[in-house]
Amino acid sequence: MKKTSTLSKSVLIALSIASVSVASVAVSQAAPSKAPINEVKAAAQSKVDLKQAMMIANKAVAGDIISAEYDQEDGTINGYYDIKIIANNSEQEVKVNANTGKVMKGDTDRLDKEDLAEYNAMKRAKLTPNQAIDKANQRLKGIPLEVGFDMDFGKPVYKVDIGKGNQVHEVVIDGMTGNITRSKVRAADIDD
Repeated sequence: MKKTSTLSKSVLIALSIASVSVASVAVSQAAPSKAPINEVKAAAQSKVDLKQAMMIANKAVAGDIISAEYDQEDGTINGYYDIKIIANNSEQEVKVNANTGKVMKGDTDRLDKEDLAEYNAMKRAKLTPNQAIDKANQRLKGIPLEVGFDMDFGKPVYKVDIGKGNQVHEVVIDGMTGNITRSKVRAADIDD
């Protein structure tokens, strides 16, 4: 058997270590990242957007949409839209998968007097939830994350969350005139 010199052994060891290091770096780069992402980036990567989810939910349950919001799961791109629809004086919860569009019906609750009064105010409003999303997005040009009807100081309004970068802008829109009454900014959430 041929003897290997000390220099040759050192070179072989160094090459072995180098190849193991390169292989481990390649494996770590190929593995999917588990780093959490914020809700704006997650919603932007979804195959279904807020308005599409509302349309899908309304096909599953006919009625008036009173709110819709994107819910991120575990700081990943997996998420769903939680949509509330009023039909026959009851509120039906509908979840729409943000990547597949699959619908899952949730709880149904009978409206109490306060909810019924708010719903009747929404029906008198001149704006629809879709129009409120469009108004808010005209100004910000971002990712719609949420829309909901509310009474604000006795006036019917829609509150629309628009994601842009690492921020979420809550825009309040007068339900009668369509005017933006105020806006505020918060950091985008990461759901862990």
